[in-house]
Amino acid sequence: MSQILNPVKLLTDFSGSNINGKLEVKSDRVTWNIHIENGQIKCAGNSVQYLMVSLDRQLRLLGFQNAAAAAKSIPSSDVESQSQTVSWLEGGRIVPSINWLILREHLDRTEAEKICAGLSLEALETLLWLREGEYKWSKNASLPQHVLAARITFENLELTNTIQKLEQTIKNWQIFRASILSPYQCPYLEENRQLTESSPPILLKLAKFLKGLSFRQLGLILNQDELKIAQLLNPSIESGDIVVRPPQSPFNLLPHIPVDNSRPNKNPGEKFKVACIDDSPTILDEMQRFLKDATYEITRIEDPLKAAPILLRSKPDLILMDISMPNINGYKLCSFFRGSASLKDVPIIMVSGRTGFIDKTRAKMVGATDYLTKPFSKTELLSVVNKYLSKTEVS
Repeated sequence: MSQILNPVKLLTDFSGSNINGKLEVKSDRVTWNIHIENGQIKCAGNSVQYLMVSLDRQLRLLGFQNAAAAAKSIPSSDVESQSQTVSWLEGGRIVPSINWLILREHLDRTEAEKICAGLSLEALETLLWLREGEYKWSKNASLPQHVLAARITFENLELTNTIQKLEQTIKNWQIFRASILSPYQCPYLEENRQLTESSPPILLKLAKFLKGLSFRQLGLILNQDELKIAQLLNPSIESGDIVVRPPQSPFNLLPHIPVDNSRPNKNPGEKFKVACIDDSPTILDEMQRFLKDATYEITRIEDPLKAAPILLRSKPDLILMDISMPNINGYKLCSFFRGSASLKDVPIIMVSGRTGFIDKTRAKMVGATDYLTKPFSKTELLSVVNKYLSKTEVS
């Protein structure tokens, strides 16, 4: 029976001692298999990784372009038939294809080990998106026979570091969660959208690619981190110039990136702390007047050079910050905050009279959570603040 799941706790519980076996996790549409040896994750797979596209992605990510080209010529008789019900570890074409590449010296066994680690991380990443499902533990279950027969080796994944890296990737995607639900989604240029020289540069550059490729595929083709692609395209997605369509099959079966629940929950009557950084007393007065009515606790900061020690003491739940300030601008300050352990996860809203695409993109690139344009109304300010703090909007 399906239940609420915490995948991190699940992995930690089964990897916490010197046990061997297989953890099988199921959602209503996808199955994950995680093989554990001596309390460490040996390998992992999910049931959407039966396609050769998963192997092709790992080969290209690791720079094995010749092997990727060779894989396209693998005769169908040399590999097992595709299976849409089991992970790449349990059946399908990927393991025999890796073995085919090794036997024909397109890959050595060390390179194959890296490919398998990449496939395992890809599966574990999507497992951490899961919030509901069921699981089964099979004690002392060994790797499937076709994997053992291929003599593919696996380097155990150190649990703590692996989970920390994957959780950070998820947090990075959650910045765009209001408009992007999965890296497998496909951004399209809005139908009948006519581009001109005044169109955002990123649209002019990428228009020919926005025809069915996912963020993940765009990252490979453009040799860019897929999160960077999402950063660059997100302003056009929010403006409606780009439409984001569901993932293509079978990736549409995967869960969505979860909503960020790390934002603070307050007890009834307890105020959220909002820090307002702006060298203009007039703007600070306006922010304080609007937010005071909504019972937020406001910290005013006119000198940006004094902001860091004040924020480290006050521990705000959200930061509103001007871009154009003396001595240090908002971009540099935002970047500094993102490097602080205490402030790295606090929502930062850049507030500026600059409305250009480049300004908004730069704000995203230094870690800003959102962007509010001056002059703003009370409704606009409360809307963006309430978006990141669980509070009922005040009109």
